[in-house]
Amino acid sequence: MNFQVETLDTHEVRLTITVDDDVVNKARHDVARELSKQVRIPGFRPGHAPMAAVIRAVGGQSVFDAEVVDRVAREVYPKALDEAGIDPYGPGQIEEVKQSPYQLVARVPLEPKVDLKDYRSIRLPAPSVVVTDEEIEQQLQFIREENAIVQLAERPAEMGDLVEVSVVGKLHGSNEEMLHLQPRRGMVLDADREALPGLSALIVGMSAGEHKDATLTLPDDFDEESLRGKQLDVAIDVQRVSSRTLPDINDELAQAASTFSTLAELREDLRHRLIEYKQRQADQEFAMQALNAFAALAEVHYPPAFVEDRLNDLLQDFKDDVRQTEGLPFEEWLKVQGKTEQQVREELRPIAEQRGRRGLVMRELARAEGLNVSEEEIAAEVELTARRYGSRQVEVRKVLAQEDTRSAIKNNILSSKVLDWMMRIAKGELAAEPVGQPAEPATEPSAA
Repeated sequence: MNFQVETLDTHEVRLTITVDDDVVNKARHDVARELSKQVRIPGFRPGHAPMAAVIRAVGGQSVFDAEVVDRVAREVYPKALDEAGIDPYGPGQIEEVKQSPYQLVARVPLEPKVDLKDYRSIRLPAPSVVVTDEEIEQQLQFIREENAIVQLAERPAEMGDLVEVSVVGKLHGSNEEMLHLQPRRGMVLDADREALPGLSALIVGMSAGEHKDATLTLPDDFDEESLRGKQLDVAIDVQRVSSRTLPDINDELAQAASTFSTLAELREDLRHRLIEYKQRQADQEFAMQALNAFAALAEVHYPPAFVEDRLNDLLQDFKDDVRQTEGLPFEEWLKVQGKTEQQVREELRPIAEQRGRRGLVMRELARAEGLNVSEEEIAAEVELTARRYGSRQVEVRKVLAQEDTRSAIKNNILSSKVLDWMMRIAKGELAAEPVGQPAEPATEPSAA
């Protein structure tokens, strides 16, 4: 056996294997003997029919030759990969079989390769978190709203009231009823807080038990793009009208709404919590900025099969989301949307490519910096997760002990470590620290 390797620009190689005649002849003989045992051939005992009779019985030369190719490939392909020093990403595909000499031509996807370049030189401005007095006042207004005194009002609705109302709408001129735009639940009449612009003004003046038909013109910046500028015919039914009296913002409100004795203490607590919240948000955004910077700097090569695998996973997740959020089988959802599965697949392709590239960069950084996850870290995370379920801890621990679940936990911990490391590099915090001992992560970090 000998071979030739041709490098392709798709991060694949074309491997041409020239197979010795005795290997091919033995494969043909073995295939004929095995097929003759499986197929009943009149006039011959099982395993003793001549090759020509076997070929006729199994459906012709092409079927027989395919079996021979499979047997030869199983013998010579792994040896050729090993001798050529090829690190395959996944199974290769036989593109051509040549005769005289007998050759197998295979297209082999290569394991993705990442060069992080001078990643330790990446610098990004660290996020700065500020909480203003106006934001504190907004939070106090929310607390004030939550502690409003609500009383049944025997009068028409006014702005600021809490009303129980049902609103059903349809596009103007259409007979097809839309979903309930406002289910029968509490709604505060406030033009600045309504989901359907103009609805509060229509309800003002209505009393409990009253019905109204009206037409609303939706603004050009409406959240649902397909409804922008459209007219809606709405049917409004008011069930209850209640007045709302808002308490003053003072020490009494602080005592009623919290464990604090004074308004000053409540303000300070709100400021502290807002800073923590905004810092978490800023850190998440900064982590993605850092990840994007690392991915943009890196030189990444992968075969088409790598993207297809990422795309298969993403499409399956999308199907699961459709079933859970829409309550429809994916096939029915496709009909409603007027799409094919292939169209959805192609829409998801850019996301799969981006996530795949990010994941490879994260994996390579983990290897380069010696980042990994210990059994103690996994055990600690399992324990923390189980405790959240109270009386169901024993049951939850059994689930968390499963291999695939532990692998997911390990992957999540590693992903967090890598993102944190990227942020520290981007902030310049690791500039003077040496690179750790390179290690191959047991799992590949996931990238959003």
